[in-house]
Amino acid sequence: MSSLLRNLRYTVRVLWNNPGLTLTVLLTLALGIGANTAIFTVDYATLLAPLPYPQPDQLVVVWSKIQTFHNSMSAGDFTDWKRENTSFQDLNAFTGGAFNIASKDQPENINGRQVTPGFYKMFGRPFFLGRDFLPEEGIDGKSHVVILTHKLWSHLGADRKLVGQSMRINGEPYTVVGILSPGLDDRGDSQLAVPLVFKPEQLNHDFHWLLSIGRLKPGVTVQQAQANMDSVALHIAQENPKSNKGWGVFVEPLKNDFLPSERKQTLWLLLGAVAFILLIACVNVANMHLARAAGRQREMAVRASLGATRKRLVRQLLTESLVLALLGAAVGIGVAKLLLHLFKTSMPSEITRLIPGWQSMGINVRALGFTFVIALATGIIFGLTPALGASRPDLTDGLKEAGKNFLLGSRQRLHSMLVVFEVACVYRSRLGPANQRGSGEKRHRWKQEGANRVHVHQWI
Repeated sequence: MSSLLRNLRYTVRVLWNNPGLTLTVLLTLALGIGANTAIFTVDYATLLAPLPYPQPDQLVVVWSKIQTFHNSMSAGDFTDWKRENTSFQDLNAFTGGAFNIASKDQPENINGRQVTPGFYKMFGRPFFLGRDFLPEEGIDGKSHVVILTHKLWSHLGADRKLVGQSMRINGEPYTVVGILSPGLDDRGDSQLAVPLVFKPEQLNHDFHWLLSIGRLKPGVTVQQAQANMDSVALHIAQENPKSNKGWGVFVEPLKNDFLPSERKQTLWLLLGAVAFILLIACVNVANMHLARAAGRQREMAVRASLGATRKRLVRQLLTESLVLALLGAAVGIGVAKLLLHLFKTSMPSEITRLIPGWQSMGINVRALGFTFVIALATGIIFGLTPALGASRPDLTDGLKEAGKNFLLGSRQRLHSMLVVFEVACVYRSRLGPANQRGSGEKRHRWKQEGANRVHVHQWI
């Protein structure tokens, strides 16, 4: 511990006496580490973070399938799926719509949705006031009930006595039975929900207009549910060959289902691109360490002649590298916060509101851990090689004239190798994304499926 404290004190003096080099290294590392931290935070919030529901891995989207395309389903398909499946605890359908409500000020047109009873219970969404729809409220004649988002409830006056009272929707009286808790539901287009009731003429297999989400039974995997629904779809096609021939089912995890595959690929490629930027920054830092060591050959030779072991010199130089890396990471966190702010303000709201946790996204514990690991790796990997070279001075030449012939021999070869590696990183970072582009046909299919997926999350 005393040796570490001595190393740290000496490191502070050395860095303070070389402000130009210190600031250059700090800014170089801050930009590389900050960009990686920001993109990791975005990728984690978008692709890796669990959905904000109880047991989110059980939630799946169930699509109708024609050839290889995702599609909405018919009311007849939904009722058959719900009756014949053996994989789901619950399966619910929903669709969007526009509703005219009578507010205190003036009539308003509000986007909303129709959902089968049990929709909110299946998600485990909490209610601020009231309750979810009851099963019997999905029957015609008992369906004039409504659930409001907290945002709409606040807009209507935030009256706690509103639950149980009547409000006019599309010119007819509806009883308010529940107010959703503030949060995720307030960010979407849909501001109210009424029960989805199927009229007799709607129970057919021809008109595809519904979307469906289910919760798997405990222990049932997505693959098992897919196999089960394949057999259900085959049975429905045998019973209804005119409407269902060639139609199948896709069962997919709800997590990230709203993101088209090329957008997820872009996010991963972006993380890879900033990783190359960090590598380039680290190579530059390693070269700066090498150049800095040229002016310290006399110092290293004097310390070695006074009895300092090579291990002691490496430890000192590595301490300096780690301190610079950790300071660069600290500044990089500020850079990451600035980049995240730019991401949040520049991304279109129709995209960000579909990502749970986007608005609250920030530098959390995972991002800090990621930054700390990057800083340690940077300090050790790209500080160790220059430290090993500088800690083996030629005492005779070093004491005569320190830096005259420093970049000769093995050190010059190391410098050249780092430059070659840096050029390769720059070339790869520019070439990589272009090679990942798909064919025009694939991009067209991704665009079509992406529109369907975004449509799902506009209503959940």
